[in-house]
Amino acid sequence: MNYLKWWVLALGSACWLGAGCAVPATRGDNVFASPLWDDGRAEFSTYVGTTRRYGEERATEARLIVVKEDLLRASLVKSDAGPIPGRTVEAIKLNVVADFRTGVYTYHQTASLFFDRTTMQVLKEAMSHTEACGITYVRIGPKGGRLVHEAHSYWDGEADREVALAWPAGGERLYWDGLPVSLRRWMSERAPVTRKVWLLPSQLSGQSPIENTRPVEASIHMSAGGTIAVPAGRFDARRFVVETALGADTLWFDERFPHPVLKLDTAAGRHLALLETMRLDYWNHHAEGDERLLRSAD
Repeated sequence: MNYLKWWVLALGSACWLGAGCAVPATRGDNVFASPLWDDGRAEFSTYVGTTRRYGEERATEARLIVVKEDLLRASLVKSDAGPIPGRTVEAIKLNVVADFRTGVYTYHQTASLFFDRTTMQVLKEAMSHTEACGITYVRIGPKGGRLVHEAHSYWDGEADREVALAWPAGGERLYWDGLPVSLRRWMSERAPVTRKVWLLPSQLSGQSPIENTRPVEASIHMSAGGTIAVPAGRFDARRFVVETALGADTLWFDERFPHPVLKLDTAAGRHLALLETMRLDYWNHHAEGDERLLRSAD
């Protein structure tokens, strides 16, 4: 069931989206404090677009999956037993999955970010990039009492490297790969507004240069995005432009709660647009034929 259908059923047929209907209460500006995220399902969004690689635009399918999980505090992995008082922390998990073909082989990229549901600070990021040339894996998280960036790669000079990740003093700390979740905290504010933050570069790559371990200064400009058209339909949008020394990336979010990403354009050459979004317990749909639940890009 997509968001439009779910929301109409949840609020009643006489209540129209965007016409002053009440939305689930949140604590402050934390969209992820809403009881929506306790429904046992994930926000499962599919995107289509292109990734520029080797000088050509490659057809790309991507998914952003957002779901609540209970993590064991000691290891920051999922608790199979669910919440355990004093031993687990409620987290919001974002999975970023992208696939695109280059000639005779395909790139598979995944990043998982875990946010403390109360503070929405990133607890851990893990990234895996696989293709016919090899595997790159990155983990960012606490280790031995410090925050560590750990990289394992098939590239010379990058394999089996571990360095401390040091955030500059002061200011908000964001992870680029986590922006589809992090930027929603400002959706309740009146646009336009500009913020200066520290931003850890994206880890989604077949390489992990040392620069990926160093937060950079970024300006985030939020403004009204107007009405935009994507394969999923037409939406009133909020636009965020994220500027660093490397260029500008733009993300559009749905003005309606819970504000999924509608469109993404990056300076690195990735362009994605929303094909479909739904509430789905996707881990229960792995049987042959369950792919019929998803809308085809064709």
